[in-house]
Formats: sequence, structure tokens, C-alpha cells
Amino acid sequence: MSDQQAICRGIAFTRPLRAEMRDDIPVPEMGADGAVTRTVFSTISRGTELDLYTGQFHSRRAGTQWYPMLPGYIAVGEVTDVGDGVDHIAPGDYVVGSNIFGEWAGDYCVAWGGHLETVVYSEATHPGARAKRAVKIPEGVPLQHAGVALLGAIAWHGVDYKVRPQEGETVFVIGQGAIGSMAAQLCKVRGARVIVADICQNRLDVAREWGAEIINAAETDMWAALRELCEGPQPQAIIEVTGEPSLLDQVLHNAPGYCRIHAQGMYLEPISLYIPETLFGRQLTLSATCGERPEMVQAVLELMAQGKLQVEHLVSDIMPASEATAAYERVYGRPDEVVTLALDWR
Repeated sequence: MSDQQAICRGIAFTRPLRAEMRDDIPVPEMGADGAVTRTVFSTISRGTELDLYTGQFHSRRAGTQWYPMLPGYIAVGEVTDVGDGVDHIAPGDYVVGSNIFGEWAGDYCVAWGGHLETVVYSEATHPGARAKRAVKIPEGVPLQHAGVALLGAIAWHGVDYKVRPQEGETVFVIGQGAIGSMAAQLCKVRGARVIVADICQNRLDVAREWGAEIINAAETDMWAALRELCEGPQPQAIIEVTGEPSLLDQVLHNAPGYCRIHAQGMYLEPISLYIPETLFGRQLTLSATCGERPEMVQAVLELMAQGKLQVEHLVSDIMPASEATAAYERVYGRPDEVVTLALDWR
């Protein structure tokens, strides 16, 4: 890194279970098709991000992930500069963006580098997409909640591209964290009957408010409760969002015939699947998705602006970015209390 290269503050994982604020993160150049934003809020994700926080790397190839690491993939910022080839956003707009990759950060591993004071959308950070990864936030969406749209877009990817619920169908969603809640609500928006399960009653209480039927899996046999709620060959679709291989295995063995099963969680351990007895024997469909695209983020933001998705409960608290160490300790140590947590960079 040259002496002249700009630097900014950013959060780094320096070892497992340790997040720190650093002030030496390189800032790459923007480019004609790029943009620069000044972060106002960034959102801590409980799934992928905490896997890396605890040292559960997402690649079995040596050298692809290491500490110190720049985590996070949800940044909400004010646009401060755009290249001559950018016309969908302008300085002064507020945007949400994600997926910062590349080898631009010197000794830091970028995975995915969303908790930075300055976010640059460039060929170095967002290959092939650049400023297109920055999605303008419409009026009516509070900035502290806008980051949830990216998690909602991950849910949208699964619901819209794979599950495709029809009006009147029954969909069972296991897990009511941020992505699970958004997946369930998106199915409800499409006219499906939605049943959700979780082990945290406070999350279930919120789901009941927007119209889901609920199962507390900590207090009852989830599958027995589901059979009691359903009649005939229901549900038509099951979305498993917890990332627990044992739960996905349960889904495969308890789903009714012709059910569409969607694996939306990040499963870091292998799952044994005997195809003749599970998929073939009961004509099941198994699918999976991860990630999102800008048009999916935009679709979720529009639903949020229209008041069709409840997201306030998904941001459990807001803490100053300077308190990153304590924020991660809280997110990791209090899963019953924190769904996501927003960091305030202002």
C-alpha cells in the first residue's frame, strides 16, 4: 500500500470471537462506473457473519479465508461521489449495498467487508457490477431498517425463484430470524397460508401479529403440531432457514408427498441423503439458494416502503460502530435477544 492511498475506519475480526475497530483499512479508487458512499448504518448478520466470527470458515481450501478479516455484507450509506458512467444514483442519495470482494485490502481478508466507514463500488471491489450493487433507498424506509432489505432479498431469491408459493397453498417456515421472517412474510404477501416454527416465543409473537400460525418448537413436538394444524397433503412447501443439518434431515423425512423443500440456511456440515427413500419415494423436490441481486433488494425495499413487510422487530438494537467489540459479543451471546443489530457510524 502506497503512502498516498486513502484509508478509513472499519471493523475487523482479528481472531475467533474478537471484533475490533481499525483505522487503517485501504480505500480503493472508484472508476468511471463506480460510486463512493459514507456509511451511516451497517447491519450485523447472525448467519454467515457469525460463522466467520467463530472461526467456521466457508471454504475448505487453505488460504482462502484468514484473520485479520473484514466482515459484514450490509452497508447503508450516503452517496458522496459517482463516476461519469453512473446514472441510477447521485451524490446525496442513500443506498444499501453488499458483496465486497477482491484483493484490495492489503493484509486483510475481505469477507465481505461491509462494515467500513467508506464503501467503494469499483471494479476492484465489485467486479462486473460496480455501482450497480448500490441500490437506492426509497422514501418511507428508515435508514436504520434499510439494511434488512438485503436479508429480505436473500429470502426473496428462494421464495420467488424456487418455492414459488401459490395463493391458497400452505407453506411451513422453520426459523424466524431475519431471513426466515422475511421468507414467511413474502409467502404471505403472495397469498399463501403460512405456518412458522421457532424456539423463541418473542419471534413467534411477531409472526402471529402479521398473520402466521405459530409453533413453539421448544415446547412441543414440531411435526405433531404441524400435522394437527394441517389437513390432507399439506404443507405444499417447507422452507428450512436455521442452517441446522439435523433439522433439514427431519424435513426430508417428515415432509408429505410432492412437497417442495427449500434449504435456505447455510449448512456447514454434510447431510446424508438416501435419494430413493426420500426424494424418489415421496416425489419430493429439494432446492437451495444463497445470495441476492440488486433487483431483488429493490423489490424488497419497495414492499417495505409500501408497509407490506414488518421489519422493525428484526433490528433488535442500534449501537455505535465504535462499540463493535461489545456489539458482536452481544449478538453472539444473546441469540434469544438479538435478531440483527445495526451499527451507527454517524
